[in-house]
Amino acid sequence: MEPPALTHIEKALSDTYRREIDQEENVWRSLPFFTATLALELTALFQIVDRLPSLQTWTGWLSLLLLILSGLFSLIALLLLAASVYPAEFTYIAAEVSLLDYAERLIREEQDPVNQGLDDRFSAVVTLKTSLARQYAEATAHNRKINKTRERSRSIAGLMTICSVLTTLVLVSTSLTYYSQRGPISGDGHGPGQPIPAPADVGRSSGAAGSNGAAPSIASPAPADADRH
Repeated sequence: MEPPALTHIEKALSDTYRREIDQEENVWRSLPFFTATLALELTALFQIVDRLPSLQTWTGWLSLLLLILSGLFSLIALLLLAASVYPAEFTYIAAEVSLLDYAERLIREEQDPVNQGLDDRFSAVVTLKTSLARQYAEATAHNRKINKTRERSRSIAGLMTICSVLTTLVLVSTSLTYYSQRGPISGDGHGPGQPIPAPADVGRSSGAAGSNGAAPSIASPAPADADRH
């Protein structure tokens, strides 16, 4: 007779085994979110890297430190994401053909006349379910270790991504505050410079002739002797 507890545990272990197998695909589904976030952040860093405040001020050194930290956080996040999808060998139950051969042997043993005459007869179903339950348990334990390692790497990668985004936002805010308080200064090598005013002598040379308030007059030619009457 098949024990009810064996049926329950075999079903529970099979469900857990399938969940651990499906968990491998969940890691790949989360990659587009990380890659899109890191791509936008790296684009923002490349846009601001040549607009940092001058290193002659403490704001410039702070901005440089924030830039290095943001890039470091992004690099760590990428490495952890690569570790979370690194190929790992999962453990599976026996192949279908092997299970079928094993079940047929159990059935033949159960139908053996010697077994039929015993009080405690051999049961193929009980033996098969017991074997499957053990395979489910061993495979689930092995696969769970891999999934936990991947989940831990993915979680830390998420934290590094958040830290990188926050560092980039602080960097942008620091640079904007610096230029808003100081204004664009020409010659400092950062930000757009003010237009260079034209020399004062240029305007004076063009209006020197009319400085007395009267425009220069052009003398009319004197009439020729032949035109005189």
